[in-house]
Order: sequence, then C-alpha cells, then structure tokens
Amino acid sequence: MLKRIDHLFASAYLLLLFCVYPFYVQDGYVDIGEAKSRFFICVSIAAFFLLALCAAVHFAAFVRNRKGERRPYFIEWEQISLTDLCVMLYGVAVFWSYILTDYREEALWGTQGWYMGAVPLLLLCGLYFMISRMWQGGELIMHGCMAASGAVFVFGVLNRFSFYPIRFEILQPDFVSTLGNINWYCGYLSVIAPVGVCLFLFPKSRAQGKGQALPVRLFYGLYVLICFTAGFCQGSSSVFLWFGALFLILLFLAADNRERILDWTVLVFLWGACAQLVRLLRLLLPGRYNYDTDNLCGYFTDSPLTLWICLGAGLLYGWVRMEKKEKDWKKRAGKIRKWLALSVCLLACLWLVLSAANTLWGIPSLRDKGMFSLNADWGNGRGCAIYAGAVIWKEMPLVHKLVGAGPDCFSKYAYSLPETERLLRECFGASRLCNAHCELLTGLVNTGVFGLVFYIGIFASFIRDCIKMGRKNTEVILFGVCAFCYLIHNMVSFAQVLNLPFAFLLMGMGTAVMRKIRRGMLTSP
Repeated sequence: MLKRIDHLFASAYLLLLFCVYPFYVQDGYVDIGEAKSRFFICVSIAAFFLLALCAAVHFAAFVRNRKGERRPYFIEWEQISLTDLCVMLYGVAVFWSYILTDYREEALWGTQGWYMGAVPLLLLCGLYFMISRMWQGGELIMHGCMAASGAVFVFGVLNRFSFYPIRFEILQPDFVSTLGNINWYCGYLSVIAPVGVCLFLFPKSRAQGKGQALPVRLFYGLYVLICFTAGFCQGSSSVFLWFGALFLILLFLAADNRERILDWTVLVFLWGACAQLVRLLRLLLPGRYNYDTDNLCGYFTDSPLTLWICLGAGLLYGWVRMEKKEKDWKKRAGKIRKWLALSVCLLACLWLVLSAANTLWGIPSLRDKGMFSLNADWGNGRGCAIYAGAVIWKEMPLVHKLVGAGPDCFSKYAYSLPETERLLRECFGASRLCNAHCELLTGLVNTGVFGLVFYIGIFASFIRDCIKMGRKNTEVILFGVCAFCYLIHNMVSFAQVLNLPFAFLLMGMGTAVMRKIRRGMLTSP
C-alpha cells in the first residue's frame, strides 16, 4: 500500500512537470525565466519533501520490524548503480563549490533569470533518487508528455508564422510558443522530442512480438512530423546538432533489426518532408514567416537537398524491404556501426580542416559561413563566449579550478576579471553573458574539474546502461536517447530550467524502469 502511494505522488509530480509546467506563464514573456523558475522550484521542493516523508515512513516501518528482515523496498535503496554514485558525487561537488565560492548569495539559487544554482542542482539530484526508487513506471506519463509537448511545438510553429492562439504581453520573433526565446525552445525540444521519436521507432508492442495498432502508429507518426517541423522553423542552427545526434544514435541502435531499419528510413523521409513542408508554408503564407532565414534552417528548407534526401530514404526503404533474412541484418549490424563511427570521425576532421583553412586563408565559398570561421563570431557569437570561458578557467587559482567559481556563478566571475570583462563588452555590449554557450565548459567554470567529471559520468554511465539493457528491453532505449541528445545539443548551448530538470527526471524514470526489469516485473522479449 505504501509503495502504491509513493508511485501516485511521484506520478503526480511528473505529470505536473511534463504536462503543466511548459504552459505556465505570467504576463506572457515578461520575466518568463523568473516565472518558470518559481514554478519549478516551488513544485519540486514540495514534491521532494512529500516523497522524502514517504521514504521516512517506510524507514520507520523497517525499524519497527522486530524480525530484522530486509524488506524489498529497502533493497531498492541499497542497490547503488554507477549512475547513482555519480549523481551523489556530483551533489557533493556542487555543495563544496557553493561552500568555497566567493559569491554565495549568487550561488545559492543561481543567476537571476537562469536559476541553476546550488539549491536547484541539489534538488534535481535528490529528485533523481526519489523518482528512480518510487516511480513504478506507466504509459500515462509518456502519453501525457507527448500530448503536452506536441501542443508546445504546434504553438511554436504557429508563432513562427505570426499566428498567436495565446496572446502575450510581448510579441517578438525571438520568443516562440510558451517557452521563451529560441535557445530555451531548442533546449526543451532536444530532451523531450526524442521520447515521441523513440516510441515511433521502438514501440513496446513490437518488443512483445505484437503488431502496433494503426491509430497508435499514426499518432506517433504525427508527433514526429510536428517536432521535426518545429525544429526546422524555429530559427536556431543548434537544432541541427540535435538532428544529427538523434539520427546517428537511432541508426546505431536500429542496425541489427530489419523492421527498425525500415522505420529509421521512414524517419529520414519524414525529416526531409518536414523541411519541404516549411518551404511550402512560406510560399502559401507570404510575409507571415517572422524570422531570419540566413541560417541552417533557411538553407535546408529552401534547398532541394532535402528532396534528394527523401528520395534516398525511399530507395533505401525499398532495398531493405526486399531483404528477407533477419540473420543477415544481425551480421551487418557490426559493419554498419563501424562505418557510422568512421563517418562521424571523418566529418568532424573535415569540418575542422575546412574551418581552420577558412579562418587562416579564407575560402571563397565558406568565407561568409559562421560555422566555418574559428573566431569570435563562430556560431552566432558562441566563439567569443567559448573563448571567454577558456580564459576564465585558465585564470582561476588551483582550488577554484578543482571546485569551480560556484554554481551558476559564471557571469559573476567573468565580469570580475578585467581581461574577460573587456572581451565580453566588446562582443556582447550591454548584454550580460551568463554562460559559455557550451554546457561542459560552463560546468567546468561553475563547479570545476570535480563537478564536470561526475556530471559527465552521470550521462555516460546512464546512456551505457540504457544501450546495454535496451538490446533485449526496448522500454529503456528512449531514456538513453533523450540523455544522449541533450548532452550533444548542449555542446553549443546551456542548461536552464526548461531542459536540465527534464533530463534528470527522465534519467530517474529510466533508472526506475531498469530496476523494474531487473526484478523480473517486465517480460523480456
């Protein structure tokens, strides 16, 4: 009975965060960061103490047990995975970073508007453990998440074409849907959208040897269309790093199964079709598209390249469909994954060589392409932010190199150094830079080497566990894909209250499902 109550409380909190939180605003976009942060912190603190109270009741019942038997509930808490250990050590690193910072007032809650300080980070660590031990799984959360996020993405597409079903105090092209500016929007998309994409590619019914119902299949397909369209028309080029990460890891995971390869080619076809859909909408609604097209979103939606990608995906689908032997695909999986890894390395090396050559000597066709210029203007100003972050860490004394300047104290520390302050004023003027636009570098400055190592350890160990267990139980794959896509996208972005909380909660949910599988409560295919 007590475990059932735990599960209900945990589910109620997850539904609030996934289904209500994205729509919560006060006065439209006026101080939306403040409004979102207050909602998240207040609801999460209440949920944490409520779940902690439930754990205390279990512990009291355990102590009163005269026979001294270990109850199954506490066996769950005694089993510590590598991910659990990294979360605990990351929490310790955040705590000591706060203790040793010179900016405790700033570090406690975080910089105004961002609020990624010690309290929110430690709260996420605690909630990870509560969800991973108390949530018992269920499809309701996933369906609710998809429905809510799908509505968020629809609003984003409508806003981009100057339609505003929800009126706001401020209407600017930089603000889309109910999430704030496009960076926040992309951050939310990077961690939430993979849920629906994976439910399309790895349906639970197929794992159980059943055919997926047509209405459910169409629902998943519609969700994929919506989130891909939202990605193409929001305006930030960083979304293409997410697109690349998503398709690469899905191909890696689908390589040994013919049906999944077929679905992967369908995803690629839908991706190209969504780009052309945005192009068609621009033609049908002239003058309604309200954002600059001099970026990768504009290039892919205006270029015939995506039509060729659709054609290639169709041909690949036909070729795979003619293959009848499942064993052949299992043999080919290793080769596909090797070629995939080799292709990624070659493309990365090619980009680096072209960027270096273009920066030093200038290549006519690339001279005006910001992503091929390794200078302060790289990535829409990210080059300056990344360089400033590297300079900040270099100038830190040894103790702060290890423990950081303090949780969410990047801005405070950066503007306290004359060299970086001058650099940031030249690059960003009166606008105040609060992060390095690279989450790992920002984490290195804020929580030091210790914090960064344990933070990477959380994601690396969790993704590894999901991939390992996902070979036989596809229920856990989507959690690993979400964590992977979040981490890769944030190589050129930042943690904020609309992406990092969802990442930690999804990892907690994934851990709960893996524990349930290990206990034999889910049937392996």
